[in-house]
Amino acid sequence: MAVRERLDATLTAHAWICEHLLDVQQLVTDAFRQPDGPAAAPAQEARDLLHRLGCLSLALDRLVDDLDGVEESTPAGEEALARLLTEPCQVRFTAATGEPVAVEAMSVQEILVAAREHVARIRRIVDAYGRERLAVRARRLRSSVERLRRLATDAAGEGLGDGTDPLAPLAVEGLLDRLAAAEATGGGQWWRGDVQPERDDGSLGAAVDRAVERTDTARRRLRRDCHVELTGRLEAYRQKAADEGRAEQPEVERAYREALAALRPGAFAVTDASRAVRNYQRIVNGGTR
Repeated sequence: MAVRERLDATLTAHAWICEHLLDVQQLVTDAFRQPDGPAAAPAQEARDLLHRLGCLSLALDRLVDDLDGVEESTPAGEEALARLLTEPCQVRFTAATGEPVAVEAMSVQEILVAAREHVARIRRIVDAYGRERLAVRARRLRSSVERLRRLATDAAGEGLGDGTDPLAPLAVEGLLDRLAAAEATGGGQWWRGDVQPERDDGSLGAAVDRAVERTDTARRRLRRDCHVELTGRLEAYRQKAADEGRAEQPEVERAYREALAALRPGAFAVTDASRAVRNYQRIVNGGTR
């Protein structure tokens, strides 16, 4: 390979590594903002690879600096240029753990091949972690939707609430379809272009997080409304029993205590509490258990 071709190849390799180093640095930062728990291992592996990629980049930085200092117009300069482009680079692989520095002699092509492999591995690590996070988020959303749906069914069955579907205004069906499509294709399209990750606020993971929050909020609101409505019914019949002078009768008092227990926030279940309140109502109205 001619000197000029070697120089062009070196500069192209250097530019490629510099560009992709910045991209994967941002990629790792975005993916592992809180690298605890399940994220700890992939975060460490990605950062180790990122560190090695930085060492490869520094080796080419030094070579390019040396090339920039050569005066090509002289025979000595041409000879120095040819020597720099032919000799292997000394790549210093350092470690943050205090381990000894490892020095490897690598050609520019070997550095580029290693850099491409490191970039590809970092992408795979982040992509796999992203797919798993999306799967966890999808399970959370489906669980939240199912819990709200069960609560709404129970409430409607007990004549509680206004009868509207609390899921309708949340518009989660389209999001669930997007999740199903992403799972069917192995995680969806995670990358836009070559290495740029999707960072817009409308990304699928962020949308799922917001949907979970909205769904859980709707469930808590419906549960609270049911509790308020049942408590109101119970106290209305408690007043009726008092007005009739029957509130202290053992059977009436026992049914009231049972209804109060069913309405305790920690034990509150719509169906059970509603049945306990209805039982109290029936006894106050002169019925039996």
